[in-house]
Amino acid sequence: MKRYRRNVYLASALLVFSLGLFVYATYAWFTHRFDDSVEATVGFVEVDFFAYFIDETHPASDYLVPIAPPLTKTGIYEIDITTNTTTINFFDNLRVRLEVKSNIPTYFRIKVYEQLTLKYLNFDGSTTELSVLIDGIMPFNFETQNWYDNRDQDNYIYYMLPVIRESESQPLDIPLINPPEEPFGTYSQGYSLQITFSIEAVQAAHGPQNVWNLEETPWGISW
Repeated sequence: MKRYRRNVYLASALLVFSLGLFVYATYAWFTHRFDDSVEATVGFVEVDFFAYFIDETHPASDYLVPIAPPLTKTGIYEIDITTNTTTINFFDNLRVRLEVKSNIPTYFRIKVYEQLTLKYLNFDGSTTELSVLIDGIMPFNFETQNWYDNRDQDNYIYYMLPVIRESESQPLDIPLINPPEEPFGTYSQGYSLQITFSIEAVQAAHGPQNVWNLEETPWGISW
């Protein structure tokens, strides 16, 4: 009986000792992990575009392409190309600017979707809309400083420099479509232009290579 009790005491002592080693080892492991932790600030990438006519009191969103009232085509703007300067949304009045809100260096590119259409009224009162091929691109007055037009290769216009916001409360403004240098030549009645824009922004560090699969810039140098 005494030998049995001695064995029980010995087993209990070994168990307590083992638990102590486990607790110490766990404490040491957590201490080691905490010692190796680092703090880092996560940056973000954000570039918005603003399309309007004449000035920003006439946003392009007020001129979405109608389908059947009150339905419209989401994000697609209707440009008047027939009545010269008598309408707000006439071709020559379109302006577009970009607003960079990123807090880390950012590259961005933009794709312009243009569709020339012809609408006519059917005998039953319904309207038919036909898509018409455009010979080339529409002659908007695109800003050229720091921009690279690569639309003949991949349909994108690239901003050539990495950009970042001015401050936490002040984004960086970059013009894209400016007032025209020459008046636009109008089309016949029934024609209109439908237009929308797509922006892609990536962090400057390895973003073009990993996201756009471009090892070098379209203008032939390293990012």
